[in-house]
Amino acid sequence: MATTVFEDLQAKAEAWCREFDRYKEECKVFAERLRVEFIEYLGAKSTDVEFHVLDEHLDRMRDAGTTLSPRLQVGDDGFIYFGLTIFFKLETQCLDEHVRVGIQRSKAQWRVRWNHAEIAYGTGAAHQAFFDKAVASIAEKFATPFHKRRGPLGFVPVISNDHLVLVPPAELRVAAESGISGPAPDPARPEGSA
Repeated sequence: MATTVFEDLQAKAEAWCREFDRYKEECKVFAERLRVEFIEYLGAKSTDVEFHVLDEHLDRMRDAGTTLSPRLQVGDDGFIYFGLTIFFKLETQCLDEHVRVGIQRSKAQWRVRWNHAEIAYGTGAAHQAFFDKAVASIAEKFATPFHKRRGPLGFVPVISNDHLVLVPPAELRVAAESGISGPAPDPARPEGSA
């Protein structure tokens, strides 16, 4: 008996889904291996580098915590993404570095995006160069004085005469243009009113 057009499409869709599920499993295994190799490269403990959950926009879900298995998200660019969190335990606090990693298998090679930079992963001993570049990007962040950083801190510190004033980035431009060293005046509040 001949199949209908719909049955033919359904069979193709099922084959596509099976292939995609197999590919996602390969990506999961690769992500787990990359984490283990990264931990070994750093000389860290397994609790120092864990996976974090990404939402559909590829942003870290703060309330989801961390996991020991990657939660994969499909990006619009053909990469499969997961998040890694590196925990730096300091004497007074814990500082976390969050990295978004995108992976894509092209023939027998893996393409890897570390945050926004694509870094060649290579094979065998070539992983050393990958991890060198990945760590250099993190080290560069901490080598840049915090008052020159934009974005991840959520504020731009502005030094006043006797104390540090925290100014949201949008107000910094207004303050700089008007020569004010503290927060910009509220345009909705007339000067002199309380």
